[in-house]
Amino acid sequence: MPASRRLADLEKALELRYETLGKAEKRLAITDEIFAKNAIEQRIREEVLPELRQCEAEYWEVLAQEARTCAVEEVEAQNAIDVVVQEVELIENNPNANYPAELLNLLREIRDTLKEPETPVEGKAKLALNLLPGIITYEVELDTEKALRRVKEPFKRLFRGAIEKK
Repeated sequence: MPASRRLADLEKALELRYETLGKAEKRLAITDEIFAKNAIEQRIREEVLPELRQCEAEYWEVLAQEARTCAVEEVEAQNAIDVVVQEVELIENNPNANYPAELLNLLREIRDTLKEPETPVEGKAKLALNLLPGIITYEVELDTEKALRRVKEPFKRLFRGAIEKK
């Protein structure tokens, strides 16, 4: 199966899993009975998130493999990098968030990599793409996952477009 077809299939599967997660989160928000809340949280943790992470991991693995052979426009790569750097800085500077040190260290590593001088922008984008799957597998709070999804989107669009042009 061509990589572009596999990526499209995985995107559809991810969309469905994110929809499931969204519905579970909405249900959790409107439920006020403690045992029902606990049951929803357990199902999210034990069923929804593992499936979501497995699908994301496969998606990023296929995308990272294909990205090695892609040429991307310098301007598009720089735009993707700028968005990711801004998102990472928002996460870092959020005074209300209490993120684990390991997560913040990974985000700083990505930010520092993307800000390195004298590295071609395309190289930075490919390196950052390889770093992102490490974050995805990290056990994070639900609100952090949303922020990380926003961080991934620019790279997803950048390399998905490059793969389709091949």
